[in-house]
Amino acid sequence: MLCHILVMRTVLKGASMLALLVLISMAAAEGLGFVTRHVGHQLFHGVNPTVSAAIVAAMSTTVVAIGTLVLGRFFEKQKAIETQIREKKIPIYSRLVSGLFGLLNASGDSERQAAATDLFQTITPEIIAWASDEVLVAWSRFKRKVPTLPQEEQVFLLEELLAAIRKDFGHKGIAVKKGDLLGLFITDIDQVLANRRRSPSRRNQVSVPSVSEETPHTSA
Repeated sequence: MLCHILVMRTVLKGASMLALLVLISMAAAEGLGFVTRHVGHQLFHGVNPTVSAAIVAAMSTTVVAIGTLVLGRFFEKQKAIETQIREKKIPIYSRLVSGLFGLLNASGDSERQAAATDLFQTITPEIIAWASDEVLVAWSRFKRKVPTLPQEEQVFLLEELLAAIRKDFGHKGIAVKKGDLLGLFITDIDQVLANRRRSPSRRNQVSVPSVSEETPHTSA
């Protein structure tokens, strides 16, 4: 179901982009036609007006047609590449989110250790190849900082990663505030946020299992 929803969002976003590209192509073609007519009038200055007008019109039509074809092929190729990339991202992001929730829901240290190792080793190459810059940076920070942060800060890094994934799928995120994503699976997130506002230096414990000790990492 999640994949189907994401595919629909991708299609709708693609349709919007296609409409924008059509408008850009039309504007470029009109501009090209204007330049061609201007150059034609300069070249055929002094020639019989009727003859020169016919020549300039033929030149404009030809140049605009060629220009429109070239631009159309270019935008079509760019759109195909973008679509292929998005089709790759959907299952990768779905596996990443499922894997992160698997870490949170692991029943014991050994199970969490195995899940973390599998997720970090298998998903990172795909993130490097296909993720947006924002998702890649969020994932890199999550991997690097989780082992050294208190439990509360770990989940807020997780929220930043989830927000980056949603943004890459086309969600605006304007109405989503800090803690809204965490509130979907952390029952006391409102209390945690209230405590952070009262005392920013205080680190409160969140009711989710810590992954700091179980997160595998290697030195550079």
